[in-house]
Amino acid sequence: MKLSAVIITLNEASNIARAIKSVQFADEVIVFDSFSTDGTQQIARDYGAKVIEHEFLGYGKQKNLALEHCQGDWILSLDADEEVSKELKESILKAIESSQHQAYIVSRRTQFCGQWIYHGGWYPDKLLRLFKKEHGEWTEPHVHEELLPKKGTSIDELHGHLNHYSFPSVLSQVHTNLKYAPLGAQALWERRGRPSLFPLVIRPIGKFLECFFLKKGFLDGTRGLIIAINAAYSMFLKYSIAYFNKRGLN
Repeated sequence: MKLSAVIITLNEASNIARAIKSVQFADEVIVFDSFSTDGTQQIARDYGAKVIEHEFLGYGKQKNLALEHCQGDWILSLDADEEVSKELKESILKAIESSQHQAYIVSRRTQFCGQWIYHGGWYPDKLLRLFKKEHGEWTEPHVHEELLPKKGTSIDELHGHLNHYSFPSVLSQVHTNLKYAPLGAQALWERRGRPSLFPLVIRPIGKFLECFFLKKGFLDGTRGLIIAINAAYSMFLKYSIAYFNKRGLN
């Protein structure tokens, strides 16, 4: 078996069909699910995916556990709200056929309120997502896991986009901020301890200036402005949660 596509899920009924359909060229599609209650599992089975249940232990740990169930020599990892474009599909198949490298980077573009975003630090979002099974593993922090290639791994870049449908509305981005802020606060506490009041005030302002001006978020219009404000809000949440929890977070 050449290629295993892996998707970790929890209540992704609104996204999972699109993700699976985009990777049906793989030899197997594995949905590693954390006991969804919204019909995610049945939708995945209807589209031919193999569903495996496991309690959620963290994003990196979950992805490493999923790798143990993959039969393919190659692994393609994607999230439930992502989609492999046609150009990226062709690029993946060519890369596997040639096997000139052991890992490949993809460019992810994200849609916000119905529009692709190309500034503000969102694009190009380069991620290592295609790799030979024995050449990579995921880090296991509280948040923002990444795929680390093993020493000596040859890496190249694929053509085509990994489409990301993470934010269909402003409210969806706010919910994401609320979801990840405690995890980011935990990671902050573990690295530096309780932050002072100064970064709690300054860092959100700096994040807005970075996203909107330095990284040209203004070129995405009103959406770019909202994204920059939400980025600042996310930074504020992370630092304020860490600041007011004097004993760290559990």
